[in-house]
Amino acid sequence: QKLHNVHPSLYIMASAAAQAAKATLENRDLDDSWQLPDGNVKRGKALFKKHCAQCHSMYPDGRNIIGTSQGPTMFNVCGRVSGEEAVGRARPNEFGDTLNDKSRQVVWTDAALMNYMRDPSRTSGGPVTMNFEGIKDVQTRVDIVQFLHTLTWDKMAT
Repeated sequence: QKLHNVHPSLYIMASAAAQAAKATLENRDLDDSWQLPDGNVKRGKALFKKHCAQCHSMYPDGRNIIGTSQGPTMFNVCGRVSGEEAVGRARPNEFGDTLNDKSRQVVWTDAALMNYMRDPSRTSGGPVTMNFEGIKDVQTRVDIVQFLHTLTWDKMAT
């Protein structure tokens, strides 16, 4: 729908404001009051395979048909506490002595997942052992988190 009697400079200002808001969201930590916007689950699954599946399974038994399962399964990750799930073939907390205090206390809320995917080292409070520098694009992270919400027993049954 075309807006009438709107000066073209207002379109430019609105576009600049939207870009500034996106840049702010891409570069700041989100707190747990942040609400996950709508995303595309199908796109999120494809992006998970591109960015995450090299090391993380999406299955409850931890099998990884794409990569090496070096990291914990992302099945049922939403709301889980870090360190509760086995890492690859290791038992849960087997590598606990290498985790710093901050990474032991992460509850994987939507905001925590968004922050971690943006900058894993910053979120965990130190270096991570993943070959993953992070994803800056907000919508990419939103779509992946929306996909992660489907990795539950309830969603598997449907």
